[in-house]
Amino acid sequence: MQDSNRLIQQQFGANADKYATSAVHARGESLARLVELTKPQAHWRVLDISTGAGHTALTFAPHVAHVTAVDLTPQMLETARKLAHERGITNIEFRPADAHALPFDDNTFDLVTNRIALHHYTDAAQAIRETARVLKRGGVFGFTDNTVPPHKQTAAYINHFEKLRDPSHNWCYPIERLQKYFADAGLTVEIVEESVKRMEFEAWADRMGCSAETKTELKRLLENAPSEARAFFNPGVENERLMFSIRETILIARKQ
Repeated sequence: MQDSNRLIQQQFGANADKYATSAVHARGESLARLVELTKPQAHWRVLDISTGAGHTALTFAPHVAHVTAVDLTPQMLETARKLAHERGITNIEFRPADAHALPFDDNTFDLVTNRIALHHYTDAAQAIRETARVLKRGGVFGFTDNTVPPHKQTAAYINHFEKLRDPSHNWCYPIERLQKYFADAGLTVEIVEESVKRMEFEAWADRMGCSAETKTELKRLLENAPSEARAFFNPGVENERLMFSIRETILIARKQ
């Protein structure tokens, strides 16, 4: 796990500023929807895990009493601090932490959020257990991440494509697998929403600093994908830009 953590820190440390301005992360539809579905309350204490550039934490902060935002990568935390300062948001603190071993007591937070991050974890089930541990009884978990079809070969092809672009990528899971992890951790899933996101290839690849050679191979994988994976990606040129699709799923769960 230490090697994986170092790889995550290297990848995201080198590209932290790009995530501050990434439209997918800063203004993705799932962010506003996450607020709508979790219904944050003014007295709540919130934990945002793997906060990245802080977009989720900063969005929730005006709705709650306090937000603690954690991330493995120091450069990401610094970027998030700058954004909070620029926006005059003061009820938020940023701390380094590993999602697999959170430095908080049991039953601490009213709401935990985790957005577009789980696919980097080496042990997703452990991270979800940690989330459940620090949630208060009756607390809410607002989760979103990229997901893949349950067909194993198709899932493996999509994950290979993602890992080529970002070596710190571990695995995107089918919805059914995530629901099992939640249930095993004592979290009852109340809402499931899946959506399709169209991605601009160049911006997506540049966000991780892909070389020209890597971009060429990624394009080849899109073009030559097996039928099930090609249907998932649905690649095409729109307004002279190469576009493709991925799927993102929101799960809202409550601690039993």
